[in-house]
Amino acid sequence: MATNVWSEVKLDQNDLREQKRMAVLRAGARLFNKHGFDRTSLEDIASELNVSKRTLYYYVKNKDDILFECSRLALEFMHDTLADSQDNNLRPLERIEMIMRNYMDLLSNEFGACLVLSKDRILSEESRQILKDGRRKLDYAVRDLLQKGIEDGSIAPCEPRIATAALFGAFNWVPHWRQNGTRDSYTAIARDFLKIFLNGLRARD
Repeated sequence: MATNVWSEVKLDQNDLREQKRMAVLRAGARLFNKHGFDRTSLEDIASELNVSKRTLYYYVKNKDDILFECSRLALEFMHDTLADSQDNNLRPLERIEMIMRNYMDLLSNEFGACLVLSKDRILSEESRQILKDGRRKLDYAVRDLLQKGIEDGSIAPCEPRIATAALFGAFNWVPHWRQNGTRDSYTAIARDFLKIFLNGLRARD
């Protein structure tokens, strides 16, 4: 059913266009997550916003552009989280916990779910590389913290690459079976997941 999202955007002369562009991206992400990228058309997104398809082209180039921007914004959020986690007063395991809690919070919204539910193979090589670099930055940050924890004795010996893959693999699967979950439900899942993983990673006295 069409919504009034478009008309609800606040009329601010300084950021009106950006607010409407974000409305397009959110609508696209919601439909991609619900129906799949291949089964969602620009007409569907326009209908969701109660605007014409032609109007969308003022804010995005095409459907691929919507997918790329949704994924890029999700990774941008996580890169900000990485910066926030650079607190040397926290032990590596505590910093990993902070990152992964924020990651699950990201997965509970449209952009985060879109990042893991929609495959980027249809995007241009340049766009795929940008997203690949963004994912790699996140992956390497957690690997590095695991290695630091192993070295200072707070994390049990393990292979950081495999442990990181296990962490993100488990978290990335949640949107596949929890698409209608609330943010609170994702928070509860993150708590349970982290309890399992962190207990397994924590060094024993």
